[in-house]
Amino acid sequence: MKKQNDFEGRSGDTEDLACSSGRLFSELHNAEPILFKVGELGSSYMQWVHRPAPGQPRFFRSPVIEYLTKTPWWLVPVIWVPIILVCLRKAFLAFNLQWPQCLLLVATGVLLWQLLEYCIHRHIFHAEPSSYWAITLHFGFHGCHHKFPQDRERLVFPPLPAFFIAAAIHAVLATVLPQEAVMPVFAGVLLGYLVYDCVHYAIHHAQRGGQWLVGLKRAHLNHHFRDPTTNFGISSKLFDSLLQSCPKP
Repeated sequence: MKKQNDFEGRSGDTEDLACSSGRLFSELHNAEPILFKVGELGSSYMQWVHRPAPGQPRFFRSPVIEYLTKTPWWLVPVIWVPIILVCLRKAFLAFNLQWPQCLLLVATGVLLWQLLEYCIHRHIFHAEPSSYWAITLHFGFHGCHHKFPQDRERLVFPPLPAFFIAAAIHAVLATVLPQEAVMPVFAGVLLGYLVYDCVHYAIHHAQRGGQWLVGLKRAHLNHHFRDPTTNFGISSKLFDSLLQSCPKP
């Protein structure tokens, strides 16, 4: 709680923010859908969304649609591990790649994912929306996680939008890479994504972990509870170090 209070103390209160937040919290406790109400916060949204709160919000009145907005963490490996294996099998069968070549290309894909993870998180998820619909979209995709960081059912990326993003990445790779490199690099990108989502879940909910996970957890919780303008890498600190977005000592 101390970290949260430190961050709140730096934000500064406004009467408008307090009234809007109070109204939304009241509606949340009454189980009213919140998704289409956050846009009413306007210029106060960014301060509000970076003040973490416990619990899980309701997005939609319909229980069926509400259920579809939630993704259990285990669905990520169930879906993506077979796809990664199919990509690697195709790379071996179609192009007769050797293990050293394949591992190098997969590692390139993992590194590419870490760059994408950093850029998406820093430049898209942490853009500052101003219009009603931009705020609503931001909250649905990422703001909800900052406002309710312990909501375990809206932590990993939902499969359907993930498929579209994966398809777009594959299309770009197929355009710029030699044909024999596309599948192993794509498999590496998917492996990087798989690790990212599972590590992100573990950071918030695992009770134990080695020093590697402890370091990532410390950095990510700093991003949530102290300074959301630092520590954009989740599965790795590499690009935070290279692009100087680690917290100042």
